[in-house]
Amino acid sequence: MDELFCPQCGMLKRRCKCRKRSIRQRNLELLKKVGYKEFLLPLFDTDDEIVLYKVLRPFREKPTEELDFLPSELASCLRKRGIGRLYPFQKEAMIRLMEGRDVVITAPTGFGKTEAFAVPMLWRALHGGKAMVFYPTKALARDQEEKIKFYTSSLGLRAVRFDGDSGREERRAVLSGKCDIILTNPDMVDYHLRNTPAFRRICRELSFIAVDELHTYTGVLGSNMHYLVKRLSRFAEFQIACASATLSNAAEFAEELFDRDFVLVSGEHRKGTLHLIFRYTPSLYSAVREIVTALRNRKIIVFGNSYKSVETINLILRRHGLKSAIHKSGLPKEVREEVEAKFKRGEINIVVSTPTLELGVDIGDVDVVVSELVPYGQMIQRVGRAGRKGQESVGVVILREDDSISTYYRTKPEDYFKEEANGYVERHNEEVMKFQLISMCIEKPVRLEELDRQSAEIMQKLQAQGIVVEREGAFHPTAKAIELSRAFSFRGIGDAVKIYHDGKYIGERALPIAVKELFPGSILVHNGVRYRTVELDLKRLRAEVVELDYGNEITDPLYMTIPRIIEVEDEIEEPVNAVYCSIEINYLVHGYIERDVFDRERKAFHYLDEPVSYTFKTKGFLFSAPFPDPADYEDYYAGSFHALEHVIIETTDAITGGGSREMGGISVPEGDIFVYDASVGGSGLSKLLFKRLRRAFEISKTILESCDCGRVDGCPKCTYSYQCGNNNQPLNRIGALNIAEKVIKGVKRKTDWRKYTDVIEIRYFP
Repeated sequence: MDELFCPQCGMLKRRCKCRKRSIRQRNLELLKKVGYKEFLLPLFDTDDEIVLYKVLRPFREKPTEELDFLPSELASCLRKRGIGRLYPFQKEAMIRLMEGRDVVITAPTGFGKTEAFAVPMLWRALHGGKAMVFYPTKALARDQEEKIKFYTSSLGLRAVRFDGDSGREERRAVLSGKCDIILTNPDMVDYHLRNTPAFRRICRELSFIAVDELHTYTGVLGSNMHYLVKRLSRFAEFQIACASATLSNAAEFAEELFDRDFVLVSGEHRKGTLHLIFRYTPSLYSAVREIVTALRNRKIIVFGNSYKSVETINLILRRHGLKSAIHKSGLPKEVREEVEAKFKRGEINIVVSTPTLELGVDIGDVDVVVSELVPYGQMIQRVGRAGRKGQESVGVVILREDDSISTYYRTKPEDYFKEEANGYVERHNEEVMKFQLISMCIEKPVRLEELDRQSAEIMQKLQAQGIVVEREGAFHPTAKAIELSRAFSFRGIGDAVKIYHDGKYIGERALPIAVKELFPGSILVHNGVRYRTVELDLKRLRAEVVELDYGNEITDPLYMTIPRIIEVEDEIEEPVNAVYCSIEINYLVHGYIERDVFDRERKAFHYLDEPVSYTFKTKGFLFSAPFPDPADYEDYYAGSFHALEHVIIETTDAITGGGSREMGGISVPEGDIFVYDASVGGSGLSKLLFKRLRRAFEISKTILESCDCGRVDGCPKCTYSYQCGNNNQPLNRIGALNIAEKVIKGVKRKTDWRKYTDVIEIRYFP
């Protein structure tokens, strides 16, 4: 027990004042060493450990390329905008696109990606073709509208924004064909392609499609985007230009998303000095509160990675008298726009946001960005919101003590700058395919030879269900298909649970995550108010909640997860024998734990009178890990495999560019480990990890061997997972490390996946 206590003051090392004094002193010494700045002092004068302080100096690639390679009218148009020279990447992208190639452009925010694809697009429009620019949000389309319209008006062309906020005149211009460039979003095109014959006629004239913010089209949104472009290609031949600020695998991702070859063109730029700080803390919420309080007179954006963390951070800041506002999807458009306008005008200084504000919406000056841990590329996108006028800016990355990847970066901070932000998509998401094939049939009868094997199988299932009918060698929609298409959501699939308070609808949560967030007794924060769920009815898809006046409690579910393999789609032999497959997952929530929001100390256990059960189909992979060397510990094998499952999933954040919260895992004492997408139909995230398993084992080994906890079961810094449905029991760090070492040395077992084609009676650890 002696190793748990400080030899100087006798207190637990976790609460040791000696340790805190030495950490604070080291922080201040680091500030002086790198370069003392008075305004940074509050960030370093803390008991939390500053594990890295890096000053990223401006680098400005010169716009050196003349405009003489462009047609005179396009060059003149750019000069009117004040652009007399181009960056090298802009010239290369323009040349490639004007040659007719499909191109993906990567460059920092505000560095001219729009011009790189807009000039060739305008050139196509001048030659009689129509173009369509996809923005992921209406707000971003509004923000870019002025720039595009400046160019079109200079050339005698017409651009129209076509989204849910468009007026009658704008809609009429699009549907009558009296515009050359359509600024839109995928939701709008999906709806009108399926439901509006006039829009389908317009799509026959398409020659150019641009996809801005390519990195946002991951997961289910990306699956739908894949099929939307496929649907458009049934009406016209067009080239595609994509733009992104963050992706490491931009060309690979674009090729997977659109099923065609792309040329990659890249540019680098930073306007002002960025002070990048890594802060390692036992409490995310306390750290954010302390930082924002110290810098409250500056303009700050706090980025959270989930609705839950954003709502909780905002609630805590407001409780401490800080005037903060929240920005997230799901809020009414008017509310989001009001927050953006007030922040831009300086009426509020603090905004807490999900990734919605990563995109290029103009919100004015930003001095400080505080963020939960995200990949380096995404972090640069976030801190790119600050210092856009060339002023010095600050980016603070919060590393949580209860997160194994944060702990990994604590010991190897330089690795953070090497990891990649990767796009991912699961094209064969069966739920997406079902609705997209229905849409194809509505738009134009589908012949069997148009379909690949998986699509043909889904179409035959739709035929058997009476949703489509085959006539003269082509599939046509039935009335049932038309009815089903009305329930389709481009942004998500599957059902959602509607939340009611005092009989009034206040929001909703998609399944399956709703089962783990809205079980009876669960505490949730919604729009700054704390609620407790009193009833969850999955048949009616309805949850009843009551308001909680005060408290710091949060709830974590206790649950079982039972897998069944439907079909194996791929298999690898290195570094382990693993199969990628379609899986059926059954969640069974049977209780929950109440914890303190700041230190996550356990306050109470509760068991549900009646378990909550939900079953869904998704994608994932299975492998059989080698057994660890024999050792005399309770639940040794079960704990070893369970701990390894946790760490493998946590490596996702470093390997794939985030997403561990969007994945689930299951281990069994016999050594079989499942990792799956925690979304209906699959997101493609587990497939990305499946292809990078060797790196996952290497990082897992580092995490397990470098943790200083000294505990057999490990700790939140290595083996614990806040997503665990079994209260992080059993776990064995020693056995998990031994397994990871064996895998890296080439020890492996054959994976017997066939036994999971039926539900079997066995101990499962989620």
